[in-house]
Amino acid sequence: MSIRLQLLIVALTTLILPWAGCQYARELEDALRVSQENALESTADTIALALSAQPARVFRAPEDSRPYVEEQGDLYVFALRSPPLLDGYREDWGVAADPKRLPSQDGYGARLQVGSTDRYLFLYVEVDDPHFAPEPANPDLEKDRFDRIDVTLEQPDGSLESYFFATGAPGLIEAQRTVIQSDGTARVASEPRIQAYWLETAGGYHLEARVPLALGGSRLWIEARDGSGRKAGFAADSAEGGRLFMATSGLGELLATFIRAGTRVTVVDTNGLKLGTAGALGSADLEDDAGGTWYRRFVTVDTSSWPVQGSLPDRMTGKSIAAALAGRPAAEWLRASGGPQDLKLLAAAPIAVDGRTRGAVVLEQSGDQLLDLRDRALAHLFDLTLLATALAVVFAFSLATFISVRIGRLRSAADSAVGNDGRIRLQMPESGSADEIGALARAFERLLARLDEHARYLRTLGGKLSHELRTPLTIVRSSLDNLESEGVRGDQHGYLIRAREGTVRLQSILAALGAASRVEESIQQAERVSFDLAELLRRAVAGYRDAFPEARFVLEAPADGCLLRGAPELIAQMLDKLIENAVDFTPPGGTITVKLTRAGSNYELSVENDGPSIPDAMLGRLFESLFEHRQGSDDKPHFGLGLYIVRLIAEFHDGSALAANRSDGSGAIFTVILPLI
Repeated sequence: MSIRLQLLIVALTTLILPWAGCQYARELEDALRVSQENALESTADTIALALSAQPARVFRAPEDSRPYVEEQGDLYVFALRSPPLLDGYREDWGVAADPKRLPSQDGYGARLQVGSTDRYLFLYVEVDDPHFAPEPANPDLEKDRFDRIDVTLEQPDGSLESYFFATGAPGLIEAQRTVIQSDGTARVASEPRIQAYWLETAGGYHLEARVPLALGGSRLWIEARDGSGRKAGFAADSAEGGRLFMATSGLGELLATFIRAGTRVTVVDTNGLKLGTAGALGSADLEDDAGGTWYRRFVTVDTSSWPVQGSLPDRMTGKSIAAALAGRPAAEWLRASGGPQDLKLLAAAPIAVDGRTRGAVVLEQSGDQLLDLRDRALAHLFDLTLLATALAVVFAFSLATFISVRIGRLRSAADSAVGNDGRIRLQMPESGSADEIGALARAFERLLARLDEHARYLRTLGGKLSHELRTPLTIVRSSLDNLESEGVRGDQHGYLIRAREGTVRLQSILAALGAASRVEESIQQAERVSFDLAELLRRAVAGYRDAFPEARFVLEAPADGCLLRGAPELIAQMLDKLIENAVDFTPPGGTITVKLTRAGSNYELSVENDGPSIPDAMLGRLFESLFEHRQGSDDKPHFGLGLYIVRLIAEFHDGSALAANRSDGSGAIFTVILPLI
């Protein structure tokens, strides 16, 4: 693992600070949540106590405690914001609920919705009856069969008044009722105070009617009939049904005096039906908070298990509301339909009249208010911890990069400290620094200095040995000459011959060592010039044919010029060593091929010879100094310097040398790669 990565990991451990901040934020949010629950529950209880003191302003009929039973004809009246236009459509009512289906024993389809304003009661009826039976000119309700809607209103004095809606042609109509004349006969009379609009549709008709509240009481029955006698709805003889459950006039204005912005208050009766609503849920403007939204995902409590608030236009349900209607204040957090983070706090408190629970006050607040309080408390702290972490990571990463660059420079210098020519560069980067990297660089310099001293000693060792051994060797040779001139016995003559051969071999070794030293010195002092490499090979091969007649030489070189910038005398010396090596291993009559080709941006000079293959283990060591590997023996001394000199000359020309075997095993190939001009 690199130092940069290690320091980066160390710097990332500072993320424990934001993590601790997240834990603290969650604990703070829990505390704020409980505090908000208690506060909202106390507010709901206070409002409920205030409303309990004036039940007439809350409930239309405080004495009626019977439950709401929709199956018996009880109707919930939606509070309309403004009087709708009588046109047979209900889109301008602003009610999200669909009309309720009226019961029918013969499958007659009809649906009803009731709304009200301060002065009027509005009825909307949809009837599925594609066969329209118009009203006759003088209808007799007991005998004539036609499409109509019967409406029975309970008068304020408790009496019942029946009306019906029918028409011969769609459009704006008036309600009609049966009037008993003085002679006892019945006739149908219009009621201009009750207006309606009859709208024909492809599957039936719609009726939208407007009834003054002054004409009715607290109960209403409605029934749709067609020309064949089918009907749907509730007749006036339903003793238990027909009650109108509607919002209390002025209750909304009264409730508005108890709440502040961002809170919605609703009063429900014992059935959970809405009697009045005021206020609206607010959402804290968190987008303007620089840090209030982007990090919320790290501190938000998991709310996926919280209950989802039901959305019903006419009533409110839920655990806390049920508890309040049972006489116990309660509060709970809910998830709104917007998503798991769209939270809402709901608190409910019972409204008691004469010791009996008659309804409940329900307060709602958006969870954004809690998030706003939490964000204001933590935004600055969280931003500071994240900024500190970011700065620590940037600083550690920068420091690691700086250290890595310094170590990389030192590593590169160490890799290139020994050049291709064997020279050692003693200067190391960062050696002037006072830290551990500087100490390491200075240690490298001391090591390289000792290595350079030893290398200089080895480079001059051959010359020193040649100079020091020349005189003793001359003395030995002269002594052998004198001994031979004095005469020796026959059994001693063999020893004399072996001694003379040993001196000759020592003389050859000293000559080779001197030659190697001279080659190294000449390489350092050689001057580079431009010359034609192909022409040099042609002249050299012509000379080799005369010098080594026992071998056959083949030259393959481009006909045009092959310019090379280098030392031609060194190239010739390198070629001599390659040819001498090839001649040593080529059998009599064998072929030595000298080939020059262009390969990309390089020249490839190769010498191929017939003969034995080179062992694979030795291919990489042939160009080492004093390395010798020959199978069999001959009468010439070999010291492993020829191919070493080839490598030195190739590296002087920024090239390389390598050895390989022919693919068929019939010989070896020595290749020198030299760069083009």
